[in-house]
Amino acid sequence: MPKLTIEQPHTLSPAEVRQRLDALRARLSTKYGIDAEWKSDTRATFKRSGASGTISVEPNRVVIDVDLSFMLAPMKGQVESRIRDELVRALA
Repeated sequence: MPKLTIEQPHTLSPAEVRQRLDALRARLSTKYGIDAEWKSDTRATFKRSGASGTISVEPNRVVIDVDLSFMLAPMKGQVESRIRDELVRALA
């Protein structure tokens, strides 16, 4: 499976990062059918048809690891770009 790792720096408190990621999760659930669930205070998992992965909140960055299905592999660049755009918007 093709993999992506996306890192986004931030200067927010852990609580603020989580709050913003929760708002992003709600928006992406409606827009793309993504199901996400917090497994701990700093780690979440997500899935949708053709993709799954983890979100890790670190003190100065958020790291998203994505596993794409072979069907979505040709769109890897577009998927990465959309995730980056959404993450930048959420943490700005």
